[in-house]
Amino acid sequence: MHHVTKVHFGPLLSEVRTKVDSKRPLLRYLVDKREGLRNIHPKELLSSDFSCLHSPFSLPDLSMAVELLLSFVKDGKKILLYGDRDSDGVSSTCLLAFFLKSHPTFSSINLEVMVSSESDPYGLCKEALVKIKKAKPDLLVTLDFGSSQADEIEELTNTGIKVIVLDHHEVPVRIPTNCALVNPRRTDSQYPEKKICTAVLSFKLVSAILFRQSDEFGKVYKKFEFKEETGQNQITYFQNGIKLTNETFTSLSLDDKSIFPYPEDFVTAVPVDEERKLFFYQCSKIPEFFSGLEEETDLAGIGTITDMMPLVGENRHFVKLALNSLTKLYVGDKKRKGLSELLKELKLSPQGVTTKDLGWSIGPVLNSAGRMGKTEEAVSLLLSETTTEAKTKAKQLLSINEERKERTKRNMDRVERYFLRKPERTSYELVFCYEPDMEPGVSGIVATRMVDTYKKPAIFLAPDNGDARGSIRSYGPENVLELLESLSDHFLHFGGHPEAGGFSIKIDQIPAFESALYTAAKNWLSVDKEKPKVHSIDTDFTVLTEEIGERLLKEWKDLEPFGQGNPDIKLAIKNAKAIHLTPLSGGKHVRFHLIGSGSLKYMIWNKGEEFQKFMSEHGSFDLVGSLEENFYQGRTTLQFIVEWFGITAENTAVSN
Repeated sequence: MHHVTKVHFGPLLSEVRTKVDSKRPLLRYLVDKREGLRNIHPKELLSSDFSCLHSPFSLPDLSMAVELLLSFVKDGKKILLYGDRDSDGVSSTCLLAFFLKSHPTFSSINLEVMVSSESDPYGLCKEALVKIKKAKPDLLVTLDFGSSQADEIEELTNTGIKVIVLDHHEVPVRIPTNCALVNPRRTDSQYPEKKICTAVLSFKLVSAILFRQSDEFGKVYKKFEFKEETGQNQITYFQNGIKLTNETFTSLSLDDKSIFPYPEDFVTAVPVDEERKLFFYQCSKIPEFFSGLEEETDLAGIGTITDMMPLVGENRHFVKLALNSLTKLYVGDKKRKGLSELLKELKLSPQGVTTKDLGWSIGPVLNSAGRMGKTEEAVSLLLSETTTEAKTKAKQLLSINEERKERTKRNMDRVERYFLRKPERTSYELVFCYEPDMEPGVSGIVATRMVDTYKKPAIFLAPDNGDARGSIRSYGPENVLELLESLSDHFLHFGGHPEAGGFSIKIDQIPAFESALYTAAKNWLSVDKEKPKVHSIDTDFTVLTEEIGERLLKEWKDLEPFGQGNPDIKLAIKNAKAIHLTPLSGGKHVRFHLIGSGSLKYMIWNKGEEFQKFMSEHGSFDLVGSLEENFYQGRTTLQFIVEWFGITAENTAVSN
C-alpha cells in the first residue's frame, strides 16, 4: 500500500447518473470504459448460452485430432492422456478423460491417464518421456504443454507414437511436425479467440467429437445477402460452423441438392454473428447435444479462472456457463461425483457458485495437489466413480491444500526476513529471492506476493529434488518469457506465459544466474517504453459512505464475472473516519466500520499493523477498495475489501 504514489478519483455517482443517458447509467458508464465489453451487444453482455460459443472447427489441426481419436478408439488401440500439474492441466485432462470414459461411444476405450507432478520439470522432460515410453501408447494426447517441445515430440513420433497436443502457450518459430497441434496462438489459426485455456480446448475437442458423429457434420449451408453497393446478391457458404473460402467450396464439387439454405428465420435468445448462429442451429438439431455438453463447461470455467485468462469474449461466457453448471451440480445429483463432493466439503453458498469460489476456493484446492507433488490426488478425485470414494478424496485434497497454505506461510516469513537482512536487493528493477531453506511447490504464489509487495517483477527460487525450481511474475505489461529467453543458457528448462513463467536450474548455476539477472532485467525493462514510472490506482467511482450497500452492488452485478481483463469495480472514499477497529490474527488483519456507512464491515488484509499505526497519526483518511459478498458459516454478508489507504492531495498519494 505504501508504494502507491497516485490515486485517480473516479466521478461521483450523482455525476454519472446525471450525465449518462441510460436506464442503468452506472452500468452503461462502466461498459463504455472497458474495451473488451463496450462493443458487445447488450443481450450478449447480460446473458450467456451455447449460441455465444464459436465453432471448434476453426482451431488448427482440431479436425485431425478428432479423426485420430475416433480411429484409435475404433481399432482398440491404447490412448494416453498426459496433462500438466496445474489447475488448467488437471481440469483439461479430467474433462477429456471423463467424457471418453462415460460416453457410450467409447465404452470399450483403452485409456490411461497421467499427469506430471511437482517433482517433474515442465512438460515433456526426460522423466516424462520415460513414463510415456514405458506406458507404450499408440496415441498420446498432451494437455497444457507441447507447443515448444518439437524435439521431444518428434522423438516420440519417430518411435511410431501418434501425438495430439492441446496447448495454449506461446508458439515458437519451430513447432512440432507430424502431430496434431491444437493451439489458438498458432499464426495460421483462424479461431476468433487467442487467449483461451487448455480446459476450453478440451471442451472444444469434446464438442467437435459429438458434432462429428452427427448428421450435421460436413453439411454445407448457403446464405444470400443483397449488397446495395453492387446491386447484387452475395453468396456465402458455411460448413461445420465456419465460412468457406471460394477455393475450398469449389474443391467440394457439390450440386445444389447437397447444399442447405441458411436458417434466416432461426432466432437466438442472444444476438450473435452468422457463424455462431448457424453452428448453434446445427447443434440444436442434434438430440441431447447441449444437455450432454452442459456439465463439460464446469472444468472449462475453472481452468479459465485459475489460469487467469481475460474474462472477455468467449471466456466470459464459459465462466458464466460453468457457474450455472456447478450450481446445479452442487444442489443436485449429477454424474461428476468428485467435483460435487468437493463443492460440499468447501461449504460454498447454496445460493450459487461464484467467480470468487472458482478463483479462491475450488481452483487453489485443485492446484495444491500439483504444488505438493501429489497431482494424482486431484485427478483421482475428479474421476471418482462412487460417492464414497469421492468424499474420501475430497477430504484428502483439502488436507493437502492446508499443507500448501502452511508451506506458503513459512516461505513468506523467510522472504520477509531475507529482504530485512538484505534491503539493498529491493532496489533493483526486479526482486529476486533464493535461500537453501526455501521449500518447493509454492514458488508461483510466493512470486506473486513479492510482486504485490514490491511493485516490481519478481523471481522466487527454491531447491527441489537436487536442483532448483523458480517462478517469475510480471508487474506490468512486460513479457517475462523474453527475460527467461535471454538467460536460457542458465536453465535446464523454462516456459510459461508472458505474465508468468517458470524454470529449473542446477543449484551450482544460481550465483552465475543471479549475477547475470540484474543486468538482463535492466536491459529487458528499458525496452518497455510504457513501463510506469509511478504506481497509480485508477478508481471507477468516488462514493459517499452512505451510498455503499447492497443496492449499489446490484447496479453493476451484471458485469460479472470479474477477473483478468474485466476487473472488479474499484471505489474511492474521501475523508473517511474509522470506528470500532478490531485487530484479527494478532493484528495482521483488521476489521472496522466507517462513520456514515452503518453496519458495513471494512477489511484490510496483511496490513493491519500499518493501518493501526496510521490511524494513531491521522484522524481521517482516503481509501480505495471494492464491495463483495462473503459467505461464511451459512450466512452471506456484504463487506468492503480495502486495497489502499492513505491521504491524497491533488491526486498525489501519501500513506504510512
